Amino acid sequence: MEILLVILVSILFPPILLGGFFVVPPRQEIVVLRFGKYVGAIRKPGFRWIHPTGRELRKISTQIMSTDMKTTTVLEKNGNPILISAVVVWQVRDCYKAAIDVSNHKKFVEDQTGAVIKRVSATFAYETTDGSPCLKAESQEISDAYIRELQEAVAHAGVEILSVRLNDLTYAPEIAQAMLMRQQAQALVDARKTIVEGGVEIVKEAVTRLEDEKISLGESERQRLVSNLLVVICSGQNASPVVQVHADRS
Repeated sequence: MEILLVILVSILFPPILLGGFFVVPPRQEIVVLRFGKYVGAIRKPGFRWIHPTGRELRKISTQIMSTDMKTTTVLEKNGNPILISAVVVWQVRDCYKAAIDVSNHKKFVEDQTGAVIKRVSATFAYETTDGSPCLKAESQEISDAYIRELQEAVAHAGVEILSVRLNDLTYAPEIAQAMLMRQQAQALVDARKTIVEGGVEIVKEAVTRLEDEKISLGESERQRLVSNLLVVICSGQNASPVVQVHADRS
């Protein structure tokens, strides 16, 4: 019936055949439907002609695209609210799925991006102290987790996820001040630990050098020397040396 209709239209209205010409640009594929049924896909660029009766052309770009997920609030692994946004780079690999299986493949990727970024981000901490993967460092493990989960979510649209990168990552305003104070305290503790470790090495070397120079120290003198050196090195302030003077009363 459809073939007869096409033939009849061609005979009665020959000028309509001119409407069958179209151009397929580079990096674009065209899915052809006739009377709502899938006919095929044109993947090679160039000048083409398909009978226009009952024809529908759905153009699908195969260029590399990017989706920008706007900043949103997410609870990370430890339950802290963070503000996060991301950029997803993707490309259509199956034009049939992109044109037929979903109503709008670009909107589909955008919606799935927001859902997946939230879900995956909730499985990692904002920052860690034991070297395990964290959002702040954005390790390859985290990037792979984003890509793996998002690829599974957009498979119905015939899309391949090429990369996922975090664009913005901060603590939410309501806890930002408290987290800043915690970071400052941690930095101070780490700095003090470094100073103490260095001070111990300096004192150890000083005692060893004195012994090498044949300068003997009693146990009480050794303890006092070690105590004074550690106080001077670790105090963080300028030292005020005190010299003990014994008056001669004879």
